Amino acid sequence: MTVTETFFSIEVEDMQRATAFYVTALGASVLFASAGWSSLHIAGVRLGLALNPGHPAGRTGLHFAVDDLAAARTAIEAAGGQILAPALEVAPGVIAAEAADTEGNAFSLTQSA
Repeated sequence: MTVTETFFSIEVEDMQRATAFYVTALGASVLFASAGWSSLHIAGVRLGLALNPGHPAGRTGLHFAVDDLAAARTAIEAAGGQILAPALEVAPGVIAAEAADTEGNAFSLTQSA
């Protein structure tokens, strides 16, 4: 047996809104889209969006490393997401901020010096 791919998925309440957020805010490309499941590609990783109306908002465990944290924060807010916590230096030369998508899914943004 060989593992051929690893990918992550998160639940969303509104598929079109969530897909638009990841495309607009983080530059995702859409590999497949349907009413119940969409598959996106972001920086070499596949992210699945699974429709689940009424899903609870919360931490996803997703981390997005970016080259410009300030620009990423601006793009997230412009696309309807939220910045949940200010940028902090979490390790020498590493700045991180917490954000959430339009569905309440929280994730981390990091920038290395």
